[in-house]
Amino acid sequence: MGKTLTPNRTNHSDKSSSGSHDFPLLPTMPIPNLEETCHNFLEWSAPLLTAQQQLCTKAAVERFLADGSCSEALQSDLIEWGSSLEVRNWSSPVWKDLYLESRAPLPINSNVFYYLKSKLDEGKNSQAHIAASLISCVYQFIELVDTKSLSTDMQKDAPLCMSQYDNIFSSTRVPKSGTDELKVSASRRHIIVLHNGNVFKLQMLDESENIKSPTDLETELDQIISIADNGQNIGLLTTLQRDVWAQGRAELLSLSNQNQATMNTIEQATFAICLDQEEPEEIQDISQQLLHGIGCDRYFDKSLQFVVFRNGKTGINFEHTGVDGSVMLRLVAHVYDNIDQVFLNVHAKGNTGFESQVGDIEPLSFELNEPLSHLLESAKGRFQQHISETQTRVLGFSSFGKEQIKTFGVSPDAFVQLALQLAEYKLYGKCYSAYEAVMTRTFQEGRIDVLYTVSPESLAFINTMINVGCEIRTKQQSLVLATKKHTQRANECRTGRGVYSHFLALKYRYKMAKEKLGLTELPELFSDDGYLALTNSVVCTSTTSEYGVELAGYGPIVQNGYGIRYFIRNDSICFNMTARTKMQANLESMHFYIEQSLLEMAEVMRVK
Repeated sequence: MGKTLTPNRTNHSDKSSSGSHDFPLLPTMPIPNLEETCHNFLEWSAPLLTAQQQLCTKAAVERFLADGSCSEALQSDLIEWGSSLEVRNWSSPVWKDLYLESRAPLPINSNVFYYLKSKLDEGKNSQAHIAASLISCVYQFIELVDTKSLSTDMQKDAPLCMSQYDNIFSSTRVPKSGTDELKVSASRRHIIVLHNGNVFKLQMLDESENIKSPTDLETELDQIISIADNGQNIGLLTTLQRDVWAQGRAELLSLSNQNQATMNTIEQATFAICLDQEEPEEIQDISQQLLHGIGCDRYFDKSLQFVVFRNGKTGINFEHTGVDGSVMLRLVAHVYDNIDQVFLNVHAKGNTGFESQVGDIEPLSFELNEPLSHLLESAKGRFQQHISETQTRVLGFSSFGKEQIKTFGVSPDAFVQLALQLAEYKLYGKCYSAYEAVMTRTFQEGRIDVLYTVSPESLAFINTMINVGCEIRTKQQSLVLATKKHTQRANECRTGRGVYSHFLALKYRYKMAKEKLGLTELPELFSDDGYLALTNSVVCTSTTSEYGVELAGYGPIVQNGYGIRYFIRNDSICFNMTARTKMQANLESMHFYIEQSLLEMAEVMRVK
């Protein structure tokens, strides 16, 4: 590639910095007024509750807000802590803690995948060639990040916080008992490559501290692919329940200095490349392979893993603690825009690279004792059981997309969300809580908040749709009102006035400061039926820009729920849907009802 990479990036620790970029200081996310949050909570939870439950929840809120209650102490502590010098955004550490505290296995439950579009001909280019092009593109992007040359992300006319870009690379979620740790290294010198159960360290800099050429990377990757021997399958350990893996990792490190050095090499790697032997062709198979694969050639603790299948199809599996989807998709867009130019640029410059040096590919292995060998074997069985408990369905809806929906005079996202609620109602005869992630990056170190989509307006719309005697005009008006309410709630979340993050932060401050505050138990509001109904997100959804992406997805976040990731394209809508295997029949029904609901709603809105 012929460019010099700064081996260790600069750390940005000054509170006045906006992350990796220099632009006017972003506003601080305000801590919402507690009474306003509670008012919204009552409104947002009401459609999910019986009349009696609503009365009980209202009484719980009144007790929560009463003079002298613990809510005053928690809110005051949150305000004091949130304004301290070490906290740029009161919600950011709260979300980070939420991820790190989860003890569930990372694959399916937490990690997210993207299936990437590519301008490279998968039939004419080898697995190693495509992987080398991908690696070179990513290092181009790293250079932009580390030299503060990446243009600022924008949401319409508003600049977005860029701090999450510092967490994409050389980043690993380390298992610890109780709560994990996110380690971010400054190193950019090597990546790890996983193939056939083996792990390899691949040096990325040549003798002159330049990034290796894609030609040399392709040669080295071909060498790795040619190794037929099965490895230790050490990545399977990262599929375990987090406390179990934490104990295993501690045992692993205690055995030898070699194990400590090997683990350090893996955790400091810029990212992981997984050279899969699988050749998925069907979109549903690709979805499942990227969501979890078979576990042997993954390292789910790494914040960033690229998967390159033998047939050249590519994707990403990323760990969510430090990075949200909108940030990862900027990297995806760069790869899509540049991957077909990598080797063209090399040939244009006449750069054939240097002869790869001995030691540039280093096999990594661990010393294992008998308990660890048993744990590894156990991990394989547990993972097979884990993936057998989740099903995936992909719905490619091709009748219309955002351009048609815009002619109805409503938000395309709100329209799709209403279709999801209508589909759920057809299946269950009611709507459970539904979750949509909303970005808050217009603030310093903003992450997301949760838009709960079921509203009195959306239920009124559903009632008009299922009422065969209801006039078309009434249905149209009801749909428009429901989409406006959805947009209103989205704006509340986007501007830091959502319910979930505020309540989550109060619970976080209880955990961190209860002794100081003299509190002995969590406020009863957080065990009230209203809170439990609202936060039990049976339908968990998200959407972002689809540029450079064919498909994206994740698992359900509750046992009786659905994980639905969708892209609204100009003339189509693509849904990746997951649910537990015990709900397979319901998943098939949701698939059918979503398509049916979209068609019915469009038919209503087309009437003049």
